[in-house]
Amino acid sequence: MESINSSKKNLKEISRRTGMACVGFNLRKTTRLLTQIYDQALKPAQLRGTQFSLLMAVAGQENTTIGKLAQSLGMDRSTLSRNARILEKKGLVTIEEGEDRRQQSIKLTEKGVYILRRALPLWEEVQERLAGKMGEERIKAFLKDLQSLSQCLTKGDF
Repeated sequence: MESINSSKKNLKEISRRTGMACVGFNLRKTTRLLTQIYDQALKPAQLRGTQFSLLMAVAGQENTTIGKLAQSLGMDRSTLSRNARILEKKGLVTIEEGEDRRQQSIKLTEKGVYILRRALPLWEEVQERLAGKMGEERIKAFLKDLQSLSQCLTKGDF
């Protein structure tokens, strides 16, 4: 019995150290917390943070396909399609079949533009609060680090 308790204590310490050092764990934890904050802030625009991000990505890539958009967002195509269908049902985007049925184009609707413009100040408020808590320079450095990490992971040489 002593050996099991000793083993559990050892595992507890390993778990604590691993949690503190694990990039994936810490990034997911932070992402969950940020998602809650953005979701709450974007409620008046009837959007979730993930929907806002997807709408902004569509706005930034006119006449794009779901496949290209998924690649640029680091998402699986089927996951992006599911999320885009939700936005389509809300009337915020249109999804049209291309000549090749696998090619689907996605575009903002007028309602999507309106909702995005309504959500933008809500998003900016969260950004300002974060900058107030962490400082502008720290936010810029953090974003640069995230972009570097993203590039490292998408080059296929990891």
